[in-house]
Amino acid sequence: MDETLKRIYNAFDPSPLHKGQQALYVDLDEVRGHSGIVSHLKKKILLTNGPSCQVLTGHRGSGKSTELWQLRQALETPTNGADRMFVVQVQADDELDRNDIDFPDVLIAMIRQIAGQLRERAGIELKPGYFKDRWQRLKELAFSEVSLDEMELEVGMAKITSTIRSSPESRRKIREALEPDTDNWLSAANDIIGEAVLKLNEKGCRGLVVVVDDLDKMITREIKDTGMLTTERLFIHRSAQLTAFKCHVIYTLPIELAYSHHDANIRRVYGGHLPVVPMTKIETPPPENKAFTPGIKKFREIISARLTSVGAGDDVLFQSGKVRDDLIKLTGGQPTELMNFIREALVTDGLPITSQGVKRCRFELMRSYRRQLRADHWLLIEEARRTGQIERTEGNEKAFRQLLDSRALLLYRNDEEWYGVNPAIDQLQPPASRPAGQP
Repeated sequence: MDETLKRIYNAFDPSPLHKGQQALYVDLDEVRGHSGIVSHLKKKILLTNGPSCQVLTGHRGSGKSTELWQLRQALETPTNGADRMFVVQVQADDELDRNDIDFPDVLIAMIRQIAGQLRERAGIELKPGYFKDRWQRLKELAFSEVSLDEMELEVGMAKITSTIRSSPESRRKIREALEPDTDNWLSAANDIIGEAVLKLNEKGCRGLVVVVDDLDKMITREIKDTGMLTTERLFIHRSAQLTAFKCHVIYTLPIELAYSHHDANIRRVYGGHLPVVPMTKIETPPPENKAFTPGIKKFREIISARLTSVGAGDDVLFQSGKVRDDLIKLTGGQPTELMNFIREALVTDGLPITSQGVKRCRFELMRSYRRQLRADHWLLIEEARRTGQIERTEGNEKAFRQLLDSRALLLYRNDEEWYGVNPAIDQLQPPASRPAGQP
């Protein structure tokens, strides 16, 4: 296989940036509407005397995880004499089943990662403490062969996490056992967190920050016999528990929940202002829909940074500058989609990417959206095409949230808040007006 192709393909890994990849980071704040996400989250943590709980939202692929990595850098390596914090990142996708997440699962994953990351990165060993008593209540649920007295806290939590993730039946039983005892599990968790904070203080850290990422990716579905959605159960009905940890916590929140009738309640419970990572502005709002050069230039910078990291130039990757910019426009300002489209075009086209490679990316996405869009979706899509705004009603609430979740509608905040239609479906029409043979 062509080694150049392989190097370039891997340079466009859509995973969030991590430690050691700072050279690949491009600040998009200017073309996102000067939202100052990292600064806002950091200041709330540093200005609060006690624990704080915040949420961060935005479309999947908008760059939330990358911004959270920047926040970690800012808190762990502060400048100008600011307090240093210890940040524990919990990737929910690695710990939990996104099809079915509830508070006990989040609690166990948090404690496992706190114990594990403090041991690995700070040399701090946390004792099981009050969890020894809680463990006894789970012994009959496939854990009878393991004693917490004989193991590290992290290992015990890892066993429960693994079972919760892999076995729906065991997950149900564990939740049933934990539910009546939730307050005691929270008390045990806060005992552990208190011990962690004291030991971090001894090492020069002012406090502990836990970032629970990927919860915005949890599947939204109706819970049988309740009429409640899974996202509502976790973030609204379990909010008193999510906000009860005795440290600073940040959760990523599904965007369709943030832009629902729960908005005021979310702001009240999770610290007021709701930070949103919007899409990068690639074109102006309707009805003009003109190319927005500053946003396109920022995406060119992202591409160049990735290519530079493997010793290649734009002329190696793209047949022409027009092909590059056409692919950028197809993303609608979604950084992760930029990576995905380039990779898909490389698999299809090889080097360099041609206009045909971009067309294939568009065609496949059009087919995917065609399968999922319904008549009530099209009313909102057409409204967004004309005005960039959505008149929300009780009758269209469900369809609106679905369009945000699927990214058929993309949120921008560069001027006033507005919605754009995903460029991948911009050429689609409702079935009644679609010419025969159109995908």
